[in-house]
Order: sequence, then structure tokens, then C-alpha cells
Amino acid sequence: MTDLSSASATILIADFVNIDAAGKVNVIGGGIQFLGSDPASDQTAPFSIFVSVTVSIPTFDETQATVEVVLVDSDGQPVTVAGTDGPNVMRFSQSVDFRHSATPDMQLPPMGFPGCSNVVLNFPGGLPLPTGTTYEWMVLLDGTRLSATSFFVPGPSE
Repeated sequence: MTDLSSASATILIADFVNIDAAGKVNVIGGGIQFLGSDPASDQTAPFSIFVSVTVSIPTFDETQATVEVVLVDSDGQPVTVAGTDGPNVMRFSQSVDFRHSATPDMQLPPMGFPGCSNVVLNFPGGLPLPTGTTYEWMVLLDGTRLSATSFFVPGPSE
């Protein structure tokens, strides 16, 4: 996509998110700003991320883009967590085609009608994030920042 002026994104941290067979988003415990942690495991509480990216589709030639969701620290640097294969940057990337799909008996919307892509990231075991730190989930479309949401991982008071 070359023109991102019509693009927007929504990002939400919740206890749990899924998208059902009809394409509806189900959110439980949405709007988290403070993500609890377990001192015994050094893991955050389980959580989910919901991202919705909407763009106007000007022509059939410009319908694809890369959607990225990146976790960054308070300095804006991508967060790295330990994994079985070594350190992993918390960055999720997906190529998306924003064209509307329809069955043969259904009329397609006109050009310019917004196309939407929903992304759900579930972390049922939480993440190994240090307490006392602020983080931000950012949404990028073809490398351009569209939206972000911040959260804090509180630890014991000293």
C-alpha cells in the first residue's frame, strides 16, 4: 500500500481474545493497563492482544500490506525474551490482503470501502518481563506506526 493516510489501527490488551467462525471478536477483560506478574515464575499474568487494522482500498493493485505488532520498552527498543532457540524479539509480522472476500452470490463493496484485518496474539503463559517497567505494543503498517498502547508490570513495593 502506498497511501497510508486512510489507515488506522486499534490495539487492546485483554485477559482473553478470540475471533469466532463468523468473524466476530470476543474480548474478555479488555483494557488492561497494569499486567500482574508471578514472582515465583518471573512471568506476567496470561493475556491477549487484539489488533484491528482498517484501510481504504483505492485500487485493486494496492490491497496488500505488512502488518507488524512489536513490543518495545520505555526507550522504544524492541523487547527480547529468552526462548528455547535463544533470544527472540517480540515482533509478529504478517502479509495481509485487505480485499473483501465474498461468495459468488454476494455483491462486493465498492472500491474505497474500508478493508479490515484482525490479529489476535494469545500469551496463555504470560511473558518473562521484568517488573517495575513500562512497555508498549506498537502496530505498524508497511513500517509506518499506526497505533500503540502502553502497559506497566508492577512489582512488589520496596
